Amino acid sequence: MRKRNGTRWPVLAGLTALGVAAGVLPAAAAPPDPDGLEQARVQTYLGRIADSPGELGRFMTELPKGADLHHHLGGAVRPESLIGYAARDGKCIDTTTYVATAGPLPCATGQRPARDAVAPGPFRQRVIEAWSMQGFVLPPDGDPQPGHDHFFDTFGKFDEAETGHDADMLAEVARAAAKEHSSYLETLTTPEAGPLDQLVDRILPKDPGPADFARFHATLTANPQFQALVRQAADDTDRSVRDYRKQLGCDTPSAPEACRVAIRFDYQVLRAMDPRYVFAQQILGFELVRQHLGGLVGVNMVQPEDAPVALRDYTLHMKMVGFLKSRAPEVRVSLHAGELVKGLGGVGGRDLTFHINEAVAVAGADRIGHGVDFAQERDPAALAARMRKQHVLVEAPLISNAQILRVSGDRHPLRSYLDAGVPVALATDDPGVSRSDLTAVFQQAVTDQQLTVAQLRKLARASLDHAFIEGPNLWKEQDSYGTFAKPCRNDTPDAHRLPSAGCRTFLAASPKASLQWKLEADWGTFLKRYAHR
Repeated sequence: MRKRNGTRWPVLAGLTALGVAAGVLPAAAAPPDPDGLEQARVQTYLGRIADSPGELGRFMTELPKGADLHHHLGGAVRPESLIGYAARDGKCIDTTTYVATAGPLPCATGQRPARDAVAPGPFRQRVIEAWSMQGFVLPPDGDPQPGHDHFFDTFGKFDEAETGHDADMLAEVARAAAKEHSSYLETLTTPEAGPLDQLVDRILPKDPGPADFARFHATLTANPQFQALVRQAADDTDRSVRDYRKQLGCDTPSAPEACRVAIRFDYQVLRAMDPRYVFAQQILGFELVRQHLGGLVGVNMVQPEDAPVALRDYTLHMKMVGFLKSRAPEVRVSLHAGELVKGLGGVGGRDLTFHINEAVAVAGADRIGHGVDFAQERDPAALAARMRKQHVLVEAPLISNAQILRVSGDRHPLRSYLDAGVPVALATDDPGVSRSDLTAVFQQAVTDQQLTVAQLRKLARASLDHAFIEGPNLWKEQDSYGTFAKPCRNDTPDAHRLPSAGCRTFLAASPKASLQWKLEADWGTFLKRYAHR
């Protein structure tokens, strides 16, 4: 999604999402009970079905997952849908590179109409394999480069197929989230990056260093064309949201569950570019979030962290973010950091020692994505202590880590983060490219990382606790799931009962707390369903 102001953003207030009716008696006062008898029984059940793929799959699908906080919209839609978009638009696909092109029909020599890939057959299968990890076999020698390169090469192949289909893509990811019992999606998008880069070339052609940040920022934000880009980005994204909700029928009496999935956006900055473009994109993202426009709630940086420019300018990028955070500390930031392993071309030993540290200490990140090189970071114990103290969450997309970096099992730092008390949430990254979903990631956490039901519940809670969606937290203290905030302290989430009047008022005013309330009620239902099996 490339491109969002006047849309009334859908807030899935806990009371509505839970389906409670007015006039029902409030729930009896009781504190949350995350480690009760029912949870222990469900853990026993999970142990019994661990080697039964069908039963385990059903269990993991129904498990309430909270939020997916690390999700690239551009890599989230399955190739089958992208082929359908391209066919509908009369586009073509190169028969050698499998790059989608704009056409027009009839296609040029060496290309075939995208509609030829709609029906089952060899051409369709080759396109799907070129546009995803379907059928890709990692080499037996453990080299991460082939998987890494195939994964990242897919985006340039299907990019043209996505053009003009932001609403279709949002509708699809909302359906997918509802199907796997995830209630919040924070997806990444880069609206108006191209026009912004052109503007920068005209008015700020010199790459900035730290001494130039203030002047660069002042010049860009004072420019009327920049302010027009801010409004255009907000308007375009608002339109996409209105269109996807209309497509789903969200304003009809029979609105599907997908309409109850709350979606917000993080502005993704392209890090493998010259510093002036990177800084300008960061500034645009900060402006959108600071002004509460277009459902933008955070800023991130994307593209391979091991790209030559990204490695060269990593510290400069962190200083840029730190400067902007000093100007607008209310803007939330999540950064891809530590998505590196030894063996990737261009990655030296030093690169593995400071990326997470600088994301936290220099940029002031509220969350980091991946964090795979944790054990190689300078003083990992001190880093973990800092992250724990500052409540910096790690977004852990286990499946893409295995596909891109060949990191899984005891090589993955997930258990190290959890043992150190660092908050963690599971995530998908690019589920369309990975051929996976959040359910598969949770299942990987059980089969590959041996997480318990209690740990899965804590990670689901953390995902909403650290979500950038607007509103105060349901919990009294961040990363502590024993006591609700004062308005709901004596209430118990229940899908069939209203909370107290004060709690209802609190939930209605906080999209974040309402989602957290729904998660607690959903977990209560889930535990009851499986406790006696």
